Amino acid sequence: MLLLNVVFISSVTPLEVAVGGGIAVLGALGAVTVRRASGAAPGGAARLTAALRAFPRTLPADTARLALAVVSPSHRRPAFRAVRLAPGTGPAWAAALLSSTPGAYVVEVDGQTLLVHALGRELSSLERALTEAPE
Repeated sequence: MLLLNVVFISSVTPLEVAVGGGIAVLGALGAVTVRRASGAAPGGAARLTAALRAFPRTLPADTARLALAVVSPSHRRPAFRAVRLAPGTGPAWAAALLSSTPGAYVVEVDGQTLLVHALGRELSSLERALTEAPE
């Protein structure tokens, strides 16, 4: 954050560096505190390669599904569903990756199960990559 602050301001004075640095330290301390309180950990890397391969296919498909839902109310079928991750898959990175798509958002993590609010009832290629058994 401090680096962005220094890059985007026209003149760098000691006061601006001190304020930016102080805010960056507060943000970092807050992030560490929240992570410790939540007990979150990245978890295992099982299915990471498959998920990263499926991610580029999921983005345009979910974007089209979102556009259709915006244009046509009859195509709006949001649903909550439980997504059980394959063994060894890290719930933290899987939830972050899945939530970065336009068609799904993880609202709760319970062990290896993610509660997902999804745009449609069908599973995306990313969800299938995260839930299938390792190859």
